[in-house]
Amino acid sequence: MATSSQLGLILVTTASESEARTIAESLLDNQLAACVSITPIQSIYRWQGSIHNDAEYQLTIKTDLALFEQIATQVTQQHSYDLPEIIAVPMVASTEAYEQWIREQVDKERYKE
Repeated sequence: MATSSQLGLILVTTASESEARTIAESLLDNQLAACVSITPIQSIYRWQGSIHNDAEYQLTIKTDLALFEQIATQVTQQHSYDLPEIIAVPMVASTEAYEQWIREQVDKERYKE
């Protein structure tokens, strides 16, 4: 098991499966993610003083967290919510082979400033 300091998951929720797919495909097309899993979920949350209970879709984006700002910008531009959830979770450990695969799929050099 390898330990990883830069790789991780970014979690994003959307209102519809089609919105989730659009965002996922865009991230993959732009080499910002190695893989995006889309899962139907039920969210209960407080928004503008009321409690809401909605069906949503959660994207689990596998990536290099050095790309977080670019991913957050792209998600925000494509997202229908006023305040989209965009949360990074560091990958504590994984297999070396899986980590290498993620690194081969994303293009950090393309987004260097």
